[in-house]
Amino acid sequence: MIVRVTGERAAVEDASNLRELRVDIVETDDATAGGALRAAGLGELSGEHAWLDIAALRTAGNGDDEWLAGFADMIRYAAREGWVEGDRVRAHVVRG
Repeated sequence: MIVRVTGERAAVEDASNLRELRVDIVETDDATAGGALRAAGLGELSGEHAWLDIAALRTAGNGDDEWLAGFADMIRYAAREGWVEGDRVRAHVVRG
């Protein structure tokens, strides 16, 4: 999954990709990007990472059984790596 932040807009793109989780920040500064993530209900920016709301990410998928199982696997993997805190998952941030 890729969360793309452009200007003051944040949205989940490529929800079918459950092998990757990142936030792409394009054409905006961190303060604006953080505000866009919060306004979209997706999470918050924290340095080189973003903390994303797991429930908000779940609603971005197609909701079929196969996708939900893959999403659960992605979150379990993140939890094993120490990237889950409560109802949030840590994602790498790519600026460009």
